[in-house]
Amino acid sequence: MASKYNSVHIDRPIPNLDAAFELSCAAGTDIWDKAPSTHTFNAPIVYQRTTKEQFMSSRLTVSADFKDRFDQAGLCLVIKSADRTRWIKTGIEVEFDVPWVSTVVKDEWADWSLRDLFDGSKKQVTVEIRKEDDGDLWVHAFGPDGRHAALRQITWWSALPDDIELWVGPYVAKPAPNGETERFTAHFDGFEVKTL
Repeated sequence: MASKYNSVHIDRPIPNLDAAFELSCAAGTDIWDKAPSTHTFNAPIVYQRTTKEQFMSSRLTVSADFKDRFDQAGLCLVIKSADRTRWIKTGIEVEFDVPWVSTVVKDEWADWSLRDLFDGSKKQVTVEIRKEDDGDLWVHAFGPDGRHAALRQITWWSALPDDIELWVGPYVAKPAPNGETERFTAHFDGFEVKTL
């Protein structure tokens, strides 16, 4: 039976995503676009393919030994179209020497937001990307104690065609801006994708 998962930029077999699993990456990997000319899309992603019309939500819990600047892991939703690749990534990322709940949304260029991790959690968060009843897409985070934070509303989502292709799944990246060379490994649990 064929797997329902595909991958890009992964140098190891796809793990069993129906249980807790790990993904790792080499240094020098990222998903990032910044004007005027930075386009980076070389981080490992394991994904399930669907469409905007079919997609309802996806969630996972991510943890790792986040230590170097821009070490990151979480949930990625890639939107494939003829004119450009859009994406949304949310999880944990290191900036200013500490891990944060991070959400980056890219339409033409990326914009990035950070919020504190929940009390009692230094390196773990559950993130969810969910289509709401009004058709908008929202990004949410949940702490280990169930506390919730709405992180981002993606308003351009509703303007996309219903049949546009989506990739949704876990990702891991280590941009290594200071020349780090070691691999980075993240731990994932509770991964799910809900579709119509």
